[in-house]
Amino acid sequence: MPRGFHFGRVRKRSYTSEYCRLSAITFKPLLESKTGSYIIHSERFSEQHKRFELIELGGQFKIMQFTIEGKKFQIGLVQDDSSVSNKLYITCPCCQSKRQHIYAIKKAYACRECLGLKYLTQSERYRDRLMRKIRKKRKALWGNDWPDVNNMFAHTEYWPKPKSVHWSTFEKAREEIYQLERQYWPQVDLFLNKQFEEIIS
Repeated sequence: MPRGFHFGRVRKRSYTSEYCRLSAITFKPLLESKTGSYIIHSERFSEQHKRFELIELGGQFKIMQFTIEGKKFQIGLVQDDSSVSNKLYITCPCCQSKRQHIYAIKKAYACRECLGLKYLTQSERYRDRLMRKIRKKRKALWGNDWPDVNNMFAHTEYWPKPKSVHWSTFEKAREEIYQLERQYWPQVDLFLNKQFEEIIS
């Protein structure tokens, strides 16, 4: 069952995963590129969403200008010079705020807030968030290839210490996972009891 899906309910939310998106990091090479016509090589976008003109303002700022349904949308490339990584942001054509991602809709581009989109994780139940957190911490400690790393029926209390991890670090991380597992199973019991009650009734 996908995240955010609630059986028997009418879904009122739209999620970011349903839309094609532009990621700022993809366009970092454009900071050193010449102005002119460019195309995004992706089959997920329409022809109008793929093609843009790279223009320059005042010899400093570069802008990607898309023309969709005869209307121009300008997406600025803004580099954060205050950090060592010089992180790149793209601006939302609607609210002009700096974003890491903006999304393609039928006749425009806009950010998540302007479109009212939600993340799938915002609709997760508490037990699902716990399960995802447990698996993430297990993989960080034992690795993605560790047997039963995704098996919630396998308890980590007696799993061995990885060779490259110091004992104190290992014991602290394992204790965190153990405490999360202790929170997780009562939530599962509540869910199963509720399901069986509904079936019996």
